[in-house]
Amino acid sequence: MGQTRSSNNPAILAQTYVSDFSVPQEIAQIVARRYPHYEDARAYLFPDLDQLKDPQLLPDIAVATQMIEEALCKKEPILIYTHDDIDGYTSAVIMCKTLRDLSRSDGQSVFVYPIVREKDGYIINPDVLEEYKQRGVKHVITVDFGISSEENFRIVKDAGLNLIVCDHHETIERDFPVPAVDPKRPDSRYPFRELAGVGVSFKLAQSLYQNVFKLSAKEFYTLKKDFFPLIMIGTISDRVALRGENRALCVEGLHVFNKTDNGWVKHFRHGREFSFGAISSAVIPTLASAAYDDPNLGVQLLMHTDEKFIASTIARLTAVTKERRRGAAVHYEDAIAAAKVYPKIVISIIPFSKPHYLGSIAARLRDQYKRTSAVIGIKEDKCFGEFRSNSIHLYNMLHSFRELFLDFGGHPRAAGCTMVAKNLDCVVKHVVEYVATRNNEIDIYRVSRRPEAQLSRAEIAMLKILVPFGEGNPSPLLTDGERMYTVDNDLRIIEKVKKKTVPIY
Repeated sequence: MGQTRSSNNPAILAQTYVSDFSVPQEIAQIVARRYPHYEDARAYLFPDLDQLKDPQLLPDIAVATQMIEEALCKKEPILIYTHDDIDGYTSAVIMCKTLRDLSRSDGQSVFVYPIVREKDGYIINPDVLEEYKQRGVKHVITVDFGISSEENFRIVKDAGLNLIVCDHHETIERDFPVPAVDPKRPDSRYPFRELAGVGVSFKLAQSLYQNVFKLSAKEFYTLKKDFFPLIMIGTISDRVALRGENRALCVEGLHVFNKTDNGWVKHFRHGREFSFGAISSAVIPTLASAAYDDPNLGVQLLMHTDEKFIASTIARLTAVTKERRRGAAVHYEDAIAAAKVYPKIVISIIPFSKPHYLGSIAARLRDQYKRTSAVIGIKEDKCFGEFRSNSIHLYNMLHSFRELFLDFGGHPRAAGCTMVAKNLDCVVKHVVEYVATRNNEIDIYRVSRRPEAQLSRAEIAMLKILVPFGEGNPSPLLTDGERMYTVDNDLRIIEKVKKKTVPIY
């Protein structure tokens, strides 16, 4: 974004924002503290699709576009290989709809495989490739998956297939043997690194549509407006930074969601207007439950047009959600009992259940103990680890002793791995030592410890212009003149109270 008309004095800047943007003084104060550059503040307050950047700035996107077009022209079957979470499901649905639309096929030449994490891990499963080769597949496109391990390139090559990677996970590599579309590549020229996997899939879809039909960006956005609700739920669920392009995509996604009355959206809305809070409390938990039951349901629900199938799938996943919440509570208590608290990390080693429980438990431990967390589940001769942090670059940490893992991957603040059980003690030792010598390795927008504005509780409706709150856009800390509070995405008040300290090993 632009860097003009900035000021080091938030009070002066706030007055400028009040005048130029016609926002209340309290809103201007919050925005001035967070966005001292005028054009950044304007983009934040008035997000729109004109803020989206040119997909051609992404590395390898031109080559990937050409390869996919050639495969479609030859009518060669394609497998979309994706992650088993909402970001993965939405990434796959956008890519699948794009390929089927451009090939004008009946769906028989485009397949989707969402991984089963316990069986497949974080690398491509050769047995899965062999199964789809028998069905004629010649090309593999990974979405929200694939960049983190060189093994993926070897596995697909050994299978005699062509590979295109479309991902948003961390990598330190610059040279790839296949097209690798990822804004986080060190050599990427794309100005916004924080796209979710679904955002990168959308960019590749845009490149394909624009190249085939010679569309402008605005024409593409209008033609495929049904993609925006998918981008919104994938982006919010993956907890990427809700600023820049992600903010514009989410705001547009909610707008389209509330004007849509068909497919999966219809069955969640029931004619109601949804807020970002309702998206997070009703839609996302239901879709997330597919990973605990059958990951294919996450893709099928978002693809299907049959109302009976959609209704029955939502009912099934709603029941799974209730059960997994009960299970999560039990597993969390087990993790608390097993937790060892060090000065900068809490580590809990527990019997393995579903791998997705480990991630949610790790996030809760991080928040409970206010430090980096590691939750490791043991199952026979293998261990599954999930890590969460607000200060340590977890991908770099795992990469520094990658030889101890069967596979690993992730982001600065959230990462996972699989290892043989005999390496567990060594991994724990490396993790504790790494965390002890590092701090504040990642750049996040930290929640203010002082009120950002004084605002009467009767006036909190004005905060709607700031939503969605989340990673990179935390809800502001406010005071009513007597007590501090904040709000959630439904603008419900959350009182701020001090937490108890915990014992340290």
